[in-house]
Amino acid sequence: MKEISYLKSKFFQWFALLIFLLGTNMISFTQTQALNSNHTYTVRTIVYNTLVMSNSKILLKNTLLGIKVSIHKGSEKGEIIYAEIQQAKTNVKGNLQIEIGVSYVVHGKYSNFDPTGGPYFIRLDIDPKGGTDYNINITRPFVNSAKGIQTNFKFAMGNKVIQKRYVGEIWGGGIIFHLNKDSLGNDHGLIASLHDLSKNARWGLNGIDFFGFKNASVGKDNTKAMMTNGAEPGTAAYLCNKYSHDGFKDWYLPAIKEMIMLYEVRGLIDDILDKDKSDKTKGLENKQYWTSTGYSASTSWFFSFYNGGATNYGKNFVFNVRAIRAF
Repeated sequence: MKEISYLKSKFFQWFALLIFLLGTNMISFTQTQALNSNHTYTVRTIVYNTLVMSNSKILLKNTLLGIKVSIHKGSEKGEIIYAEIQQAKTNVKGNLQIEIGVSYVVHGKYSNFDPTGGPYFIRLDIDPKGGTDYNINITRPFVNSAKGIQTNFKFAMGNKVIQKRYVGEIWGGGIIFHLNKDSLGNDHGLIASLHDLSKNARWGLNGIDFFGFKNASVGKDNTKAMMTNGAEPGTAAYLCNKYSHDGFKDWYLPAIKEMIMLYEVRGLIDDILDKDKSDKTKGLENKQYWTSTGYSASTSWFFSFYNGGATNYGKNFVFNVRAIRAF
């Protein structure tokens, strides 16, 4: 009778997980090792040189700037056909050199720019503190210096080889395991830490139950809620929140769907991390890993890398912890 009772309990746990994930567009558990072998491409960029002064007419030397670049067609206030944001540093003389066409897109498409057409005007909105509080403006007509036109400012066309992000790439403090593009073509994705943060951490917050950490898709929100509600030192979310590597500090405990995404490419991730001959990297173990998705006051979901399943279990039990971050 005890065995029947146990099987019934497991059945209802699995059924609850199925309903939970179907309600949030469940992702297939199928593993894959697909990898694009072509990781670079070349962009025909605009190379722009200019001196940068503060609003009080002082040259900004050796200064890291936050920059929004806009390409206007027809006139200085004409249609914006493309805009991007980037950071760049001036040199010891206050000169700024940037390449336009390869940074984070905020409007339009760079392909809308035809250097043989125009007229075009290029506007730089600049934050001298490196952020997005733009208070300096430089607007100049686009003049292609390759045509032999002499001006006090120069534009030229350059070529820049861009490294494509890809699943399995060691980048951003860890290893990329998921990629997608936004509507403007910018890369976004998820990165896993290069090793487990713990092999015996509790979930914590036993006896606490609220909706804020029951998100099946976005572990970052769950982790923030757990920290706000007093996640104890040494627990899964606390370890991820405090983790830092290569200057990246925005790590969190993955939600169930994010853990499934990691499981889908587990073969590729393990192959890379276990064969790089480094004692600082380690693939995923055939064990249970905590997710940040809560279930009740006393239980939360773990994910098994042994069989690809998930179960809600007591928060005081100890399992492995792997941190992730988004970009």
